[in-house]
Amino acid sequence: MGLSHTLAAHAVGARYESLPPAAIHAVRRCLVDAFGVALAGGGLGQAAAAFVDMARACGPGPCKLIGLDLTAAPPVAALANGALSHALDYEDTHDAGLVHPNGTALPAALAIAQLRGGVTGPEFITAMAVAADITCRLGVAMGNVDTPRGWSIRPLLGTYGATAAAGRLLGLDAAQMVEAFALAFNQATCSAGFFSYAPSHMREVRDAFGAQAAVTAALLAQRGVRCYDQPIEGRHGVYALYAGGEYDAQRLLAGLGEVFEGERLSFKPWPSCRGTHPFVEAALVVRGEAGFTPDGIERVELDVSDMFGVLCQPFEQKCAPQTANDAKFSLPFTTAMALVRGRLGLAEFLPEALGDEAVRAVARRVQCRVRPPGPIADALKGRLTLTLRDGRQWTHSVSQPLGDPERPLSDEALLDKFVDCARYGVQAMAPDAARRAATAIAGLHTASDLSALQI
Repeated sequence: MGLSHTLAAHAVGARYESLPPAAIHAVRRCLVDAFGVALAGGGLGQAAAAFVDMARACGPGPCKLIGLDLTAAPPVAALANGALSHALDYEDTHDAGLVHPNGTALPAALAIAQLRGGVTGPEFITAMAVAADITCRLGVAMGNVDTPRGWSIRPLLGTYGATAAAGRLLGLDAAQMVEAFALAFNQATCSAGFFSYAPSHMREVRDAFGAQAAVTAALLAQRGVRCYDQPIEGRHGVYALYAGGEYDAQRLLAGLGEVFEGERLSFKPWPSCRGTHPFVEAALVVRGEAGFTPDGIERVELDVSDMFGVLCQPFEQKCAPQTANDAKFSLPFTTAMALVRGRLGLAEFLPEALGDEAVRAVARRVQCRVRPPGPIADALKGRLTLTLRDGRQWTHSVSQPLGDPERPLSDEALLDKFVDCARYGVQAMAPDAARRAATAIAGLHTASDLSALQI
């Protein structure tokens, strides 16, 4: 079998009873985190309202928009919910593969489950486990390749995982799943142009298009539409067309069916690019030790991996970002915010916080030293050195930021994160109601159907 067919067979053949307990627990955590982040995305995402308005204009359907009294047809619901899921860059991430697997998979799986009806909690969890596993494996197989040929390829990989979840819930066989992979691939693309275009909303809403493509592809494959038999490994597959054929098939397939990469996801304690987290953490540690006022800071030196050097430039823009999205991808701004305010939550990306002159002044004193290219395993290693005007100096290094599987957020911390996110939703939830909702989501493995999801 070719690689595409092998992954398709894995997607349709996995069984809940055979999933490792750790994989089931990981999906339950992912669902709590993902639904909470999507709720906040509906209220705070800059482009979210446009997607919701479009869903409303398309008319009602069997699928619910997260956090809203609004329904839509499956592809439209997947599109809108996908726009909410990554709007704040706060959802889980696979650090080894540099992908956000559930931001694309959850909207697609939810749309198909609600279309089909009668989907049990274990069925849904299995689909999500397979989706994350495939997306993460595809990311790990790329190694250090990030934006080849002007494409942002890693967001595209989530389309395959989302298609696996959607196709599995529809009951596709392996041959149909391969066709669905190809049909989805032919709809999804992501230019790296948005990296240098500050007003762009694409960084927020990119998962929307992958989720919609996955749902559309699965529905068409179910109806016999055919596309291409090697959408992953072929000479016209994703790696050949977007990454110059560079990928490691051995790493991609290692432990397939026995190890589920979703167990190795990181959960974000701060709502910003994962590449900022080593320095946010270091800033908070140093702030707790040093005792200083912002005016007393002489300079802040950051030792940054080549992978995340893009978070330092253009310097003036990164010191005074005009949008929340741009701020989340700024090392000078996020580091300065942590040093000045001693926190980095959703409130620190509201318009009034972006204009905080004390934060901007410290951001201008941040100096980034970008390391030469190195292994992807070192991408999230960082060091911060704080020098005060009185000559005192502190240094703190982080090799695995908080939230990593080796330094995980607790279940209780994820519940607290859900409660905080839920208060920013379009229909804000009181803390007690949010806790009940999060508890029901975490208990989905015992649910007879998805009515347990009261969101």
